[in-house]
Amino acid sequence: MGFFENSLQNRTLKITAGEEVRRPAEGYVVDTFQQKTWLGYLAFVRILVGVQFFMVGWPKLTGGRFLTRNGQGLAEELLRGAPKDYLAWHRAFITGFVVPHAHFFSYLVAIGEVAIATSLITGCLVRISSLFGAFHNANIYFSVAIAAGSATMNYDRLLVLLHLVFVGASAGRVFGVDGWLKQHFPNYRLF
Repeated sequence: MGFFENSLQNRTLKITAGEEVRRPAEGYVVDTFQQKTWLGYLAFVRILVGVQFFMVGWPKLTGGRFLTRNGQGLAEELLRGAPKDYLAWHRAFITGFVVPHAHFFSYLVAIGEVAIATSLITGCLVRISSLFGAFHNANIYFSVAIAAGSATMNYDRLLVLLHLVFVGASAGRVFGVDGWLKQHFPNYRLF
């Protein structure tokens, strides 16, 4: 049995009358791409977004400029972009709450990006992490990207859109832990 063949050769299907029927399963990877849905391809995009989040978050977590000088790196970046934020309540929140507590928020950003990356790469609790990812990128969009210009704005818009697609499509069910969890806990809408 090769790599592309999984160990689910003897998985069982429940029939309404309570009897069990055994059917041989094809390989997991082959099965995924032979479905009549696009979730296999969306899993590839999900993993790429997770890798990108990891590449951005890991240097911050391991001593990047956000965590040095008690979060002053984050505060400086926010103060550069916040005046151009066209949502007055968001601008007031950034300048009045986030900037004074930049040390805490710098750790929150770094740990949050690595946690979102881990979730997207492994496919575990993708719906929850993608909601946080959409929230995170929307905040970056309003507080930093608008001041930076169109390329950064479009990039953050794309990430917000992809995160919302991951939530709606349950992107962790294919090539992810969420698929296994959904098989074992079919009544939970979390996966």
